[in-house]
Amino acid sequence: MTTIVEEFEGELATLRGRYAAHPERELVHLLLLALEREEVVAVGYREALLARRLAAMPITDEVRELVGQALAWTWQDEEMHAVYLRGALLRRRRPGVTFRARLHRLAGMIGGWTASVRQHLTWTRAPLTRLVAAVLTTAGELLGKVPTAVRRHLRHGSFGDFCRFNVEAERTAARCFERMRELAQVVPGMPAGLLGDLTAVIADEERHCRLFAVLAEVFTADDRLADSVTLADLAGRIAAIDISFVPRRWRSVTDPGGLGSAAPVAVVLGSEPAALLDQALAAIDLPALLVARAAATGRAVGSLTVAIKPSFMFAYHRADPSPMTDPRLVLGLAQRLLAAGCAQVRVIESPSVYGDFFAGRTVAEVAAYVGYGSTPVVDASAEQVLHRHRRGLGQHGIAATWAAADLRVSFGKLRSHPVDTAMLTLSNLEWLGAPGGDLLFAERQAQRDTATMMQVVDFPPHLALLDATVAVPDGVTGMLGCRRPLAPGRLYAGRDALAVDTVAARHLGVADPRDALFLRTACRWLGVGQLAPQVLGCDLPLAGWRGPRHSGTAALLSLLAFPLYVFASGRGALFVPVMDPQAFPPRRPVGAGLRVGRWAVRRLLGLPTRHPAATP
Repeated sequence: MTTIVEEFEGELATLRGRYAAHPERELVHLLLLALEREEVVAVGYREALLARRLAAMPITDEVRELVGQALAWTWQDEEMHAVYLRGALLRRRRPGVTFRARLHRLAGMIGGWTASVRQHLTWTRAPLTRLVAAVLTTAGELLGKVPTAVRRHLRHGSFGDFCRFNVEAERTAARCFERMRELAQVVPGMPAGLLGDLTAVIADEERHCRLFAVLAEVFTADDRLADSVTLADLAGRIAAIDISFVPRRWRSVTDPGGLGSAAPVAVVLGSEPAALLDQALAAIDLPALLVARAAATGRAVGSLTVAIKPSFMFAYHRADPSPMTDPRLVLGLAQRLLAAGCAQVRVIESPSVYGDFFAGRTVAEVAAYVGYGSTPVVDASAEQVLHRHRRGLGQHGIAATWAAADLRVSFGKLRSHPVDTAMLTLSNLEWLGAPGGDLLFAERQAQRDTATMMQVVDFPPHLALLDATVAVPDGVTGMLGCRRPLAPGRLYAGRDALAVDTVAARHLGVADPRDALFLRTACRWLGVGQLAPQVLGCDLPLAGWRGPRHSGTAALLSLLAFPLYVFASGRGALFVPVMDPQAFPPRRPVGAGLRVGRWAVRRLLGLPTRHPAATP
């Protein structure tokens, strides 16, 4: 046993004795300790920092890409752990625990930054930064926040030294979570899924330990790959730990036409929905796709079941259709699939937070309001089935209709988004598992982008369409609506949702999909770097588009939008458009303060401040 692990085992033994009669207190103490540690490594392993370290090493681009994917996944795992632990502590709803959680999180972030500076930057490259880090380290040592065994590792060394230190650090993390799992089995009232999540975290930490052990072994003291190790050898050893740790081309099983394959993307132009749909489906060869799905499922085309996920639960008034996929397109697709022989086609959507404040907001009610008529629409939240996702934390189910469908279709609506840049076909699939309210606010146990990718990887779409025909909202928060939407007359379609989103993002001015949060997360999960899918049809920028950062003021508002929504919106009460009062009356009286606050937010974000029908 190494010194760091020995020291931590002693700390665990001390806590076990101190809280022998109070296992719940020990569990809370360990949750706080683990939160601080996960924040340390989430900051210390951050993708941008390690990418700079790899860029300075004398290795080939292929090795750099391979190691970079593994380290990016490790960082993402640790970030997911930190979010999960923070949410677990905040959900206890005890002011003292909440306060301590925030302090431990801050301490972890400072500690992670300090350690990363000391391990990866030299005095000659960043003297001022190193000086600040040295002062903070000394303060941490005086406060007892830096274990004795860790101190000797807080220096700039080789990449191999960094990896050897993290082998030990990951072992201590696994032991901490193992002890928490033991306690969770005896403390009453623990939430469902906690034991499974802790087991998943332990598996993550063990994978990280194995990864750092491999990297420590193959890199020399001068940061070169050992002469005896080939690129293929290294890829094989990392893939044996976890297939997600290697880029797509090193993965043994990939769908040649599926996610990350860069399948061709059709971009058709026009003004008539039926004609646009026919052109797009012809360009991607819908009959061939159905035959391929029949072969993959071992069923006849006439037995295939289809699930279509559009977006319409942010619709608020018929006068502004900008937040929703055109129902004519969705119903037209359903009709064409039935005509092609599919046995069943179902539309599926998820509730939005609007339902907390307004009546008439069930999936069925909003579907009828926006034009689905008697078409049955499935409420994803009402048919959740238990599912242990292969990777990730914080949600434990999936909508049965989506999971069981032989052909899954994402039919998104192009809208600007302050965090994601734009809502596209992958982000359109959010909330098919955990409801939005569980993934938006401070006590969330998963970020919405990683939670969505958990679903996407286990239950990927086989066809992606993006409605950019009419009423396309832009600006800071186009996802909620828009006073002056665009009418580009475009429909995007393809078998690879990531390729569709990449092309659409490029048309919005995003040259590299990894510059947009959701697409960056998707690329990491799918092991994809730059994508250059063939475009069938229009390949021109979308004229007139104003992204969420189109000006200095818009960029500032976009930066503030998410933290304000999470911490200062009354769980979304402030961020609502002017609803149709007949269809969606308030659930409770709206006070003067909330009324003024809503008006101010609408004005600030460029949303209609009056009834849309009365807006010139």
